[in-house]
Amino acid sequence: MMTTVLAASGVWKSYDGRSVVLRDVNLEARAGEAVLIWGANGSGKTTLLSILGGLDIPTKGSVVLGGREIARLKESALAKVRLHDVGFVFQTHNLIDDLTVEENVALPLRLARRPADDRVADLLQTFELVRLAARRPNEISVGEGQRVAVARALANGPKVILADEPTAALDAKGTAAVLVAFELARTSFHAALIVASHDAELPGFSAEVHHLEEGTLRPSG
Repeated sequence: MMTTVLAASGVWKSYDGRSVVLRDVNLEARAGEAVLIWGANGSGKTTLLSILGGLDIPTKGSVVLGGREIARLKESALAKVRLHDVGFVFQTHNLIDDLTVEENVALPLRLARRPADDRVADLLQTFELVRLAARRPNEISVGEGQRVAVARALANGPKVILADEPTAALDAKGTAAVLVAFELARTSFHAALIVASHDAELPGFSAEVHHLEEGTLRPSG
């Protein structure tokens, strides 16, 4: 049985005590497995991922990552969680324009003051990015940029990858390539993978599926 690396229990999120975005959300993610959360725009997907990754805190409830409750950590401790334990992939790759592909992949390691050479070389090889290593983001396609973003998210060996609409800006070919990259993240690097999408299914992507509607999360299927 795979180890549970992230568990959200009874998570609520509201603003000003009135606008309720998440309602009693419960979710588990296991090492090497994938979860797909689908829902319309405004259903709370981004808010949920932000809470799971320590970018935001719940109004009520618990988020346990790697056996550690993170929902009430101070910001300095949360920053370390985000750097070491969580990898983020967004709708656009958010690469740094002034850095090469190789330097972008290496950035989380540099920030963590860890050796980068062997790890970065492994990631570039695994995700077929070696030929792009010296290029800058404006010299590669959007789909290639997303693959770089996946490699960068894995740099520090996180327990979980959180991806927010990662294929929304891609064509079919780019989507297929990014989904292959996610499969590698899951199978080769044993990260738990949580993907939020407006699509109820992603072609060729095997995952435990949940539907988020008006802040309420339920198993789908």
